[in-house]
Amino acid sequence: MFNRLIKVLISLVFFGVMVVLNFFSQAMGKKQRGLCSVLLYHSVAAHDRERFAQQMDILLTLATPVDIAKSNPEIIQVRQLAVTFDDGLQSFKKNALPELVRRKIPVALFVPSRCLGKKLSVYDDETVMNQDDLLNLPVDLVTIGSHSQTHANVTILDYDEARKEIGESKTDIEILLGREVSTFAFPNGEYNEQVLSLTRQAGYLRTFSVLPTGEDDFLFGRIITSPKDWMIEFKLKALGAYRWLPWAVFLKKQLKNILGSIRTFLN
Repeated sequence: MFNRLIKVLISLVFFGVMVVLNFFSQAMGKKQRGLCSVLLYHSVAAHDRERFAQQMDILLTLATPVDIAKSNPEIIQVRQLAVTFDDGLQSFKKNALPELVRRKIPVALFVPSRCLGKKLSVYDDETVMNQDDLLNLPVDLVTIGSHSQTHANVTILDYDEARKEIGESKTDIEILLGREVSTFAFPNGEYNEQVLSLTRQAGYLRTFSVLPTGEDDFLFGRIITSPKDWMIEFKLKALGAYRWLPWAVFLKKQLKNILGSIRTFLN
């Protein structure tokens, strides 16, 4: 709770700085670069459906919803927002999808191709949608991407295993759907240079992590979101106010390395 509150307070300050900088930038006639926040959901329980619906209503007041799997990042306008779901759970179909369809909000859905109809180890009481579920999703609103074959952490696999998880999952889903799959979301957000290279080799056009910014237009960042978020928390995430998180992670790693070097020196 304390860490969550600290993040909200830092995000409020960050958002305030963003507003001031944008004001002066516009006053000086500088062209504004478009901002697209990408939200990452996993599950929406039945008792959280109303809360999720409220979040989607707020989303529509704050930004224009887009399909991040299809939008060209070069033409993204000032305030756009994308919704993504990882794991392809049954709760997405039962509780989230009806609210998205009702509001015509597009969504990118990432599924582990060899786990259809099965349980994932990270969930006690949820299963992944089966083949029929995926085939019956509305194609005009739901873009399906890969989430590996078995939801494996591809950064700890050897080269051939990682290539199989990344490349063959694409083939699995394309055969099932009968259409191209061009996006990949890293399980648990874990990636490295080898993994990025393998996704490019496999033919993916866009990849997704779990931090709110990415290094380039091939790697998109997302902010983990939940129906249980406080409303101010959700609004800040939707407005891009959590984009400071990657810098905090980087500084934390640097500090850890420095402290480790100091301990080694003292010993």
